[in-house]
Amino acid sequence: MDTLHTVVETVLAKQKCHLKQSTYEARKNYIIHLVEHGEKIGITEPCQELYDSYVATRSMTPDLRFQLYHAVKLVDAEAGTMALTPEGSLYNEPILPSMDETDALFKYISFPIEDGTLDTGYLILRAKKEMEYLQLSPSTNWQYLQAWRELYNSLYLKGDTSFTHDAVTGFIDSSTEQLHTGKLQIWKWKIRRRSVCVLLEVALTGKFKWKLFRSYQAHCPDNTLDELRLQYNRFLQTKNLKKSTIVLHDYSFRCLIEGTGVRSVSELNDLKPSQIQEMLTALSNRLCINSRGTIYPIIRQIFTYLYAGGFVVNDYSGMILTPLNQRMHLRPYITSTDEEKLFTVLEEAPFRTKAMMRLAIRLGLRDIDICNLQFGQIDWNNDRIVLEQEKTGVTLSLPLLEDVGNSIMDYIINERPAVNKSYPYVFVRSQAPYKKLSSMYSVCSRLLDKAGVKTINSNSRGVHVCRYTLTHKLLKAKVPHQVITDTLGHVSKESNKPYLSMDEEMLRECPLDFSLIGQKYWEEGDGYV
Repeated sequence: MDTLHTVVETVLAKQKCHLKQSTYEARKNYIIHLVEHGEKIGITEPCQELYDSYVATRSMTPDLRFQLYHAVKLVDAEAGTMALTPEGSLYNEPILPSMDETDALFKYISFPIEDGTLDTGYLILRAKKEMEYLQLSPSTNWQYLQAWRELYNSLYLKGDTSFTHDAVTGFIDSSTEQLHTGKLQIWKWKIRRRSVCVLLEVALTGKFKWKLFRSYQAHCPDNTLDELRLQYNRFLQTKNLKKSTIVLHDYSFRCLIEGTGVRSVSELNDLKPSQIQEMLTALSNRLCINSRGTIYPIIRQIFTYLYAGGFVVNDYSGMILTPLNQRMHLRPYITSTDEEKLFTVLEEAPFRTKAMMRLAIRLGLRDIDICNLQFGQIDWNNDRIVLEQEKTGVTLSLPLLEDVGNSIMDYIINERPAVNKSYPYVFVRSQAPYKKLSSMYSVCSRLLDKAGVKTINSNSRGVHVCRYTLTHKLLKAKVPHQVITDTLGHVSKESNKPYLSMDEEMLRECPLDFSLIGQKYWEEGDGYV
């Protein structure tokens, strides 16, 4: 008797013990069909090829699909073949530990978790418990758990589910590769990356405090290159740079390695100008001109560091030229016609969007001041908003206009989530965890796009366009500059100078006479102008 027949007989014997006769007979038919299909194609033992061929039935109904998959699932579980469905998931996923087992285990474990001392399944359950305080929606909780299951399944297929930093981060590296090749959607990659970041934090501290993971610290493809990357980061730390600056340098270092195709430190000695040109071409296709103006100088510094350290034969920093980005001195603003279109679209927007955008358009508040607006800064009795500006630290007092106040109140009563009463910030995320917003750029840019608004002088889409628009209206109405200074919360009148370029009538009075151009005249001495 071949292996397939032996496994199938064992499966049928187990099924007969706990199924009704009618259910057993139906299940038996599909399992026997699997054996017959194997004989037909010449396969006598359970394997991935057999399963794939068996379920590759055309015009498959949902019921037939379930029966075929379930038959394969039973045989796969008995044979231990760890087969994958056509969709790429396991027919029989490994079972995660129970929460009781996890709680009992962690009573005797200290943090940080050392590599290889704990099954990743226990850490997943601990991370799941640590996130309960966030009160995430069922769908969001499911996405996190699904991402952790995909991680656990990948470790299971490799034959070792023990927790190690290299194994966990390797899962994200492989996911990133799938993203770049089009095999993985961006939203799937993001939830996987975030799930791994949560897991790593729990492994380090045993706790998780909600935060935005703005960058994932991926590794270089080779240990020697990764050690060089860490060495460069330690060098930057001696320069007393901000953490965010070091993170940007780290990203640029990995872009350099990825773009040149270098696989080890020894290959850096053979680096050719053509490889650098390929890297720059790839970056120019991926980054906007502003980002290139930031990243290219950093890459130039990295090449200087590599040359000084003897890692490259030649100093290639001269090949990295910062792209020319001519900045416009004219400030962007919205015309009165487009502003009417914007308010029309705003009527259909959520209450939070209405309130935040009215604060920006009607009062000219900065993005950060709107996001940080607190209940204590709104004086409802006297119709005032009094706040300390984040940028300057100067106190600003503005009138609480009727439409602005009503929009804020509508949001608080009808839309704002039920947050802890002691939480001071007015505007919070619409999804758990209900923390204050860090920026409202996406709120503004989406609204401008929906209204079909195009700003004058540039294609800016941020909140500052609203501030410039208010200034343009005040200048057009001949409002005194001191009033404009007070309204915008500027420390001095000098801060208004960049805004004056929006006053077209005043600019028309400023141009010099062209009659002197090209004429020579002498002053004292032999020179001329």
